[in-house]
Amino acid sequence: MKISNLKRWGIGGALVGALALGGCGSMSSMRGEQTWTMSTTEKIPSAEGKVKVAKTKEGNTKLKVEVAHLAQPDAAFENASTYVVWIKPQSGEAKTAFKTFEVLVTAERSANVMSPHGQSVMDTRIVVPT
Repeated sequence: MKISNLKRWGIGGALVGALALGGCGSMSSMRGEQTWTMSTTEKIPSAEGKVKVAKTKEGNTKLKVEVAHLAQPDAAFENASTYVVWIKPQSGEAKTAFKTFEVLVTAERSANVMSPHGQSVMDTRIVVPT
């Protein structure tokens, strides 16, 4: 199953950090991390998703997205060929790294889309304490 790299959707600065996507395997812990559980669509009731977030010493936000039990995109969503992970800032331009944002996974026809057009698969809202 293919999940494309992180994409930023909306107006704003850049989210600096690392993104890791995985299946059922475990991922190493980030120091001082917090975890959010993603809401999932009824089309894939067995799907599970978590977003792990930690602040870096430079003040940026580092995140990992872990997903499990996702069906092949074309099996669950008509004309879909890939899953795309999106970061959506809550406000306009930012001079520092985002501290409040949404993480959204969509089923898309192509990994080359510039904004979410496909079916939402899972999502969560992140608020990093300052």
